[in-house]
Amino acid sequence: MAKRVETISKLGKLSDINKYIKPGSFIALGGGWSCNKPMAVVREIIRQKITGLKAMSIVGGWEMEWLLAAGALDHLVFSFLSLESFGLPANFRKAAEKKTIELTEIEGCSMIKGLEAAGFGIPFSAFKGPKGSDIVNEAPELYKTVSCPFTGQELTAIQAIVPDVGIIHAQRADEQGNVQIYGTSGSDIDIAMAAKKVIVTVEEIISSDQIREDKSATKLFRSEVDMVIHVPFGASPCSSVPYYTAHLMQMMKDVQGLNPKTAAEYAADMVGANEEEYWAKAGGEEAQNKLKSLALQTKAIDRPAEITEEKTDDFTVAEQMVVALANTIDDEDSIVLGSFTPLAYAAYNLAKLTHAPNALMVGYSGVDALPFQMGFHTSEASCTKYSAGLWSMTECIEAVHFRGTGDIEAVSSAQMDVNADINISWLPMPIMGEDRKPTGEWNTRGLRLPGGAGAPVVFGLHKKSIAYFASHSKQVFVPKVNYITGTRVYLTAEEREAQGLRPGPVVVVTNLCIMEMVERGKWVVHSLHKGVTAQDVIDNTGFKVEIADDCPETKAPTAQEVELIKDLDPKGIRLLDFMSGKERAGKLPAILNDEWSSV
Repeated sequence: MAKRVETISKLGKLSDINKYIKPGSFIALGGGWSCNKPMAVVREIIRQKITGLKAMSIVGGWEMEWLLAAGALDHLVFSFLSLESFGLPANFRKAAEKKTIELTEIEGCSMIKGLEAAGFGIPFSAFKGPKGSDIVNEAPELYKTVSCPFTGQELTAIQAIVPDVGIIHAQRADEQGNVQIYGTSGSDIDIAMAAKKVIVTVEEIISSDQIREDKSATKLFRSEVDMVIHVPFGASPCSSVPYYTAHLMQMMKDVQGLNPKTAAEYAADMVGANEEEYWAKAGGEEAQNKLKSLALQTKAIDRPAEITEEKTDDFTVAEQMVVALANTIDDEDSIVLGSFTPLAYAAYNLAKLTHAPNALMVGYSGVDALPFQMGFHTSEASCTKYSAGLWSMTECIEAVHFRGTGDIEAVSSAQMDVNADINISWLPMPIMGEDRKPTGEWNTRGLRLPGGAGAPVVFGLHKKSIAYFASHSKQVFVPKVNYITGTRVYLTAEEREAQGLRPGPVVVVTNLCIMEMVERGKWVVHSLHKGVTAQDVIDNTGFKVEIADDCPETKAPTAQEVELIKDLDPKGIRLLDFMSGKERAGKLPAILNDEWSSV
């Protein structure tokens, strides 16, 4: 009698990850920003004391900070690391500034192309890369300049990136390993296709019949997955929309506990012996229920039946900046946003509610999102719920950035210089003598910043290079940045058209004025905000700016615009950018507690 052959189950347990993740492995972790990170696997790596790892993340933060805190990493590959609203990751800064581990910074779009090359089985990928960036100059082993064999066009080549293990978090899978992904997705599919082995944690295990009933959501197939682990809340404290939002209350505690002085002890204690012990310390079922409820607290904002121009004098600098940023958007523009940056999100939503209803907004992974009410716990869920569709980070970059169809992705950097070069990588710090007093010399690699993510490419490829700064000062606007994270290499209309790019302006909106770089190194102030003088701008800019004697006052927000901004942001999240560190330290927890207490 013939032996019956059964279907193969790829279900595993968290404790099984050591079948694939070994000391010294090169692991790639999926998700983006604080969304859909495989945090349960990160905790299990810490529990099992797997060390010597090389780890990469395209847009990272919490997963790397935990691994660094636990001493699990020997080598970190990154494009951007931030704890978003909670600031810079302290253990990452320590590792970078003290050089305690090996660090490789790769621009975000390049990282995706390197993974794609590995997935296609080719040694490199060529694209319109981050021209003029120091990131490229400092990694000659990864980047090369090549010429197109057909047109002669100069391109950037990035070496294929081949992780030993790809680790991603998804929403659903069946036992055979077919995986469905909803909500915000980084470049998880690229990671899975590039890696030698793939581990996926999921919120739900469903039947193969259910997989086939909703087949358009299936993004990875069983032949591409080595192990599936059922871990409800496996992304927490990061989000997994539509199931739950980010556990920001726990993140506040983690920021304190992961202080480098206490990080190793805190990490080991917090993860416990298993996920049950972890959740006993992270709020248990009550917290989980709140996180699920908060993911449902979404609200779309309807466009007014009539746009009115009634004037008002009752507006703040923040509202002036939101309106000024919104006015850089034309109807039918394509607008891209990454992580939750309240000032930019408010501006883009406002533009869609007023003069640019046909603008295409891409936020988180939501494509053509409708205007929505902002909240730290709710913005991601709202943006994805009210979207026409969902893109992964790769799909967005390839559909908008590389094709040159993007119009605006406003950036805000630590520095910008007279050539509009931006720096989001390193700030100089004074060198101290033995007496702990400044020597007068500077360390150009003193303070580590989060990194540029895709900004080095975005800032040059989009039609308009738009930047915004809530604090216009000589510390921001410097004669020359000490590190070029990104620049607009092709500036003139002729240069851009020759490269297949669309001409457009370089415009900066600050708390003092609106100004434009009209040619390289030449800046003109277009308007001064209410109460600001020309001398105020001159005194706070580290390079020459031209200001006409009759320079106009920036158009004031209308009464309707002010009310719409308040509807979009009722808790005043946009105001955080204008606060001192001390003020912000009080305001942010108050907003988070208010949101948390609302359900």
